[in-house]
Amino acid sequence: MSDLIQVLPELDTQSFSHILPSLEKALISTNDLITLDAVDVAKRAQVPANEVKRLADALLRALHARLGFEAEEEEGARHKGGLHGSSDTISTLDDSLDIALSGGFPTGQLTEVTGER
Repeated sequence: MSDLIQVLPELDTQSFSHILPSLEKALISTNDLITLDAVDVAKRAQVPANEVKRLADALLRALHARLGFEAEEEEGARHKGGLHGSSDTISTLDDSLDIALSGGFPTGQLTEVTGER
């Protein structure tokens, strides 16, 4: 997780210190944590899946807070029933686009967005 410090130097990783060395050894990047399925990452790094999910959720919250989407997410959570919507998707942070994509971009898949300029 050497890129974790570069991506989010302010993230408190103390509660994840027991899984970070295994993730580093398995060459799991921050991008992998927030885009791939937690179970697949956990198998690859041989760590508990619930801990990977907890770390991925912390990363998303920190990234959203950095971008200023913290207040919007809390309001959206009341309407959608969860902070990040379905665990199978990653929010685009655009409500209309998330609705069109049935919750956001699917995790564990490569998504290409194309169209006119």
